Amino acid sequence: MRIPLALAISALLSIVALAQATPQPPRSTPQNPPASGGGGGAQGKIAFINTAAFRVGIGEFKTKLETLNKEFEPQNKELEGIQKQLEELKNKVETEGPKAQPSVRDGWIEQGTQLEKTLKRKTEDYHSLFQRRGQELVGPVMESINKFFDQYCQQRNIVMALERQVAESSNLLVWMAPVADITEDFMNEYNKAHPSSTPAAPKK
Repeated sequence: MRIPLALAISALLSIVALAQATPQPPRSTPQNPPASGGGGGAQGKIAFINTAAFRVGIGEFKTKLETLNKEFEPQNKELEGIQKQLEELKNKVETEGPKAQPSVRDGWIEQGTQLEKTLKRKTEDYHSLFQRRGQELVGPVMESINKFFDQYCQQRNIVMALERQVAESSNLLVWMAPVADITEDFMNEYNKAHPSSTPAAPKK
């Protein structure tokens, strides 16, 4: 069963304050693996790929994410404004509260409670909307990347690809030859096959 690379990069939709996540390791199995010659077992290459780099390294993906972030700038500014009001109110309660009338101080506290509820509700609402719009804008690109990744692996006899950051953070990666990291090569090949109006970030 083939597990789409899209599962690994879907978390990249969450790159603003509205939502954040960690990519999951991609896995791909050739659709038509070569037959074993009797006891030969699986033969092929194992590679590592950093899917987090796609958001700046794949031009088509980068363009869609920038469009998505720009679309949600008003919501982000609104949440930042509420957060600022809340912080200023909390500071006011701490600094001026001891000198203020109890009824005034209680009013500030109640106002802060309402702001916290508003911030929580709007954050959840915008999070859901962001994820939905992200799937609409970026979903087709993710599907395209997934299909291209299958072809890329099959053409190079790659029988297993691991998400590099996940492998490193889970201590699964003990040692790796630089040639095993296919991130840059894959992004370059994808960009050639799928040109974007916005060029990908230059390699550092």
